[in-house]
Amino acid sequence: MVATLKERLGTLVVSDPLDLGPLRIFGLRWEVPGELKYAVLDDAMAGKTIEVTEVSEGGSVPTLSVTNVGETMVFFMAGEHLIGAKQNRVLNVSLLVPEKSRATIPVSCVERGRWGYASQAFYGSGSSSHSYLRAKMTRQALKSYRTRGVAGSDQGEVWAEVDQKLHLMGSVSGSDALEQAYVDHAAKLDDVVQQARVPADCYGIVFAFDGRVAGVDLFDRPATLQKLMPKLVRGYAIDAIESDDGKPAPGKEDVERWLRAVGDATFERFDSPGIGSDVRIESKSLVGAGLVVDDRPVHVELFPADDPSDRPAKRTLQALLDAPASPPRQSESAPEAAQPSGRQRPSIWSRIWRRLGR
Repeated sequence: MVATLKERLGTLVVSDPLDLGPLRIFGLRWEVPGELKYAVLDDAMAGKTIEVTEVSEGGSVPTLSVTNVGETMVFFMAGEHLIGAKQNRVLNVSLLVPEKSRATIPVSCVERGRWGYASQAFYGSGSSSHSYLRAKMTRQALKSYRTRGVAGSDQGEVWAEVDQKLHLMGSVSGSDALEQAYVDHAAKLDDVVQQARVPADCYGIVFAFDGRVAGVDLFDRPATLQKLMPKLVRGYAIDAIESDDGKPAPGKEDVERWLRAVGDATFERFDSPGIGSDVRIESKSLVGAGLVVDDRPVHVELFPADDPSDRPAKRTLQALLDAPASPPRQSESAPEAAQPSGRQRPSIWSRIWRRLGR
C-alpha cells in the first residue's frame, strides 16, 4: 500500500499555471484505477443523510459524533470547517465514515471564546481552515499518532495560530472565531473562487504564493476536486492575501522539482479514525498525509516542512482598518480547556497599536 502510494505520487503531471492575484494554482493529473463510492460532506448534509454533533450534552473539545444514515460512505476532508453546536471546529485529518454507521472523529477548536449551544448540530461553512493551520495540524497529527496512537492536535498551538490569523487579517471576534476572518474578507475570497479553474481532467491542485509552493491537495477523482475546490481556494487565498509581498511566483519547473521531494520522503502507516489507512509522509522539505482505502488514495495533502508560525506581519495600516469587527457574543461557562478570553472589543486605535506590535 505504502509503496503503491509513493509510486503513484511519482507519476504526477503538472499543468500550466493560473494566476489569481497573489495566488497561483497548477492542476495535477494522475491515474487512480477502480472506483470508490462516497459522498462529500456538504452533499451528505444537504441530503440529510449525515449529522455531526457534540459527543454528549456536555461536549468534548477534541471529538465529535457522526451519524451516517445513508447508503453511501461520506468523505470528511482534513481542515473542513464545522460551524455551530458548542464551538466551531476543524477536522484534524481526512477520513471516510462508512454507510449506516456512527463514528467519533478527531477535531480541533477554532473558537475558544464560546462554549454554549448555537445549534444542536454542526453545518458547513463553505471553507477549509487556512493553509498555515492545516500544515501545522498535519505535523501535529503525525506526532500524536506516534506518541498516543490517535490523530490529535496541540490545541494550544491551534488557538495561537487562530489568534495570529485574526490579528494579521485585521479581524476581531468576540468569541475568537477563525470564521470571522473569512466573513470579513468574503468579497475578496469569493472573487478568487469565481476565477479559479483547472482542466476538467485534473485530480488535484498545487497552490503557491509568497514565492513558494504553499500546499497540494490531490484526490482519487476529478469530481471530488471540483466539489471541494471552492473550500480549498478560500483556505489558500486567505493566506495569500495575508502574505502578498510581490515575490515572484514559482514556475512549473519549480513545482515539479518540489514534488520530486516526495521520492525522498518516509511513508508511515496508521489506522485511520474512519476506514482504511492514514499514511503520513515526511521529508526534510515537506510533510503530508494520504488517506488510502483498498490501495486507493482518496486524498493526499502536502505542505512545506517548515513552520510558518513566526511569519512577519505584512499588512498596511489601511489593511488593518478594512476588516470590520464583530460584536462579542454572550456564552455559557466553558470548561477550562475552552474558557472565553473575556476581552472587551478594543477601540480602533488599540487594535491598530496591538497589530503593530506595540
